[in-house]
Amino acid sequence: MQIPFTRLPGYNQIFIDYIYNFDKLQSFYNYSYKSDTDFIRAIQGRQNSYLKNSEFDRNTIADILKIQNKFFNSGEKAIQNIELLKNENTFAIVTGQQAGLLTGNLYSVIKAIDAIKLSNDLNKKFPEFNFVPVYWIEADDHDFTEVNNINILTKENKLLNIEWIEGGQKQDKYLKPAYTIVFDEFIDNFRQLIKENLQHTDFKDLLLENIEKVTRQGLNLPTSFARFLNFLLMDSGLVFFDSTDTEIKKLLIPVFLKELNSFPETCEKVIETTAILEQEYSPQVKPKAINLFYKHNGNRYAIEPLPEKFFGLKNSRQRFPADELFDILYANPENFSPNVILRPVCQDFLLPTVAYIGGPSEVAYFAQFKKVYNFYGIDIPVIYPRTNITIIENRVNNFLVKYGIKPEELFDERKVSSKLISRINEVSIDKIFENFKDELNANTYSICNEIRKIDKNIETLFKNKVSKFLDSLGSVRKKLEDTQL
Repeated sequence: MQIPFTRLPGYNQIFIDYIYNFDKLQSFYNYSYKSDTDFIRAIQGRQNSYLKNSEFDRNTIADILKIQNKFFNSGEKAIQNIELLKNENTFAIVTGQQAGLLTGNLYSVIKAIDAIKLSNDLNKKFPEFNFVPVYWIEADDHDFTEVNNINILTKENKLLNIEWIEGGQKQDKYLKPAYTIVFDEFIDNFRQLIKENLQHTDFKDLLLENIEKVTRQGLNLPTSFARFLNFLLMDSGLVFFDSTDTEIKKLLIPVFLKELNSFPETCEKVIETTAILEQEYSPQVKPKAINLFYKHNGNRYAIEPLPEKFFGLKNSRQRFPADELFDILYANPENFSPNVILRPVCQDFLLPTVAYIGGPSEVAYFAQFKKVYNFYGIDIPVIYPRTNITIIENRVNNFLVKYGIKPEELFDERKVSSKLISRINEVSIDKIFENFKDELNANTYSICNEIRKIDKNIETLFKNKVSKFLDSLGSVRKKLEDTQL
């Protein structure tokens, strides 16, 4: 079953128009993901811009990726794909997600599958080129509470949230980058809760065995994330890219340096594009003066400009003269990381990206980034929407059919409640009130005919009273539904 995004709540209008009315947004993107001709143009664009004026080559990237992927237990096909990246006719189909416990949200897995499938499709469609699926693991983020938990269905069919807290003690605010957090003894309780509560299936024992392997004490989140995805998608050829690798950060020094030296140019370009988009849409990314973070004393802070050629760390008292921060960048680039605006630029500076697979929010973000890409001399890739799916088991589907509930109606709790109440009680609240309304309207018509013979003004008064009475029934109906719930 396919449901149009227009019938589902919560989607940004930029994304909706990108899917159904691309002509309106064409000037904000380089290519249409629906056009084979545009894919060819994107390939040509990457051929012309990738590694232009760079101090590294394809071999450098491939060698780093090979070391990373062997550590992540990637299969032979992934290693072969990394070798292909050394060739000038090979391009990357990139997706990515913040590293989370056991993949985190389902769409982390869906993105990986999309990258694999799109690569396979393009390899068949354009055999003169090679396309390799690459998964960018984002682990510089410090939103630990977004990635330290999972939801499972228990044996009682109840949703259970299970979380791992570093040190066993919750904090009000996390500033540590996710890659610096390693599993401690409290991960044992996390695994035990999964074992005790997860429903029994033919795959449970194998799943628990691999959860044990990827959550051993001493491992960090990106390593665990990649190894678990490798367990799920072994021999798929998926190549993992750990963006926190010190060797990767060394290659990004020119990008970081340009961002610091040229501010607020990147910000101004985002502001220019955002102003145009705001005439019809609600852009989601807020421009920042500088699009970089710095790790200081183990915590991650946004860099912001200060007077007299100084830089400061937001929400701290730390400040640096510009020359000192540049020296730190050359000496310890691993302590710097991009924000949401600069991250895709870094990605496509490093990789020969032809297409990026992103979720609805990411697709909308890219509408604001084209001028930033141009500023860095990088060709913005095809932005390919990830698959949006909801898996409905047969027993759940049978329940929905039984009560006449459409999947898209599940977002409307009152509508679903009304249908359930009416069916369970074998009494249709909708029908009761509609029948009453029809009878009242019929009687009102008859009475008005008689009143009109006496006084037309009283007829109008009577109609108004009836109308107010009908309006008041809404609150009565709501109370009835709430009572039956």
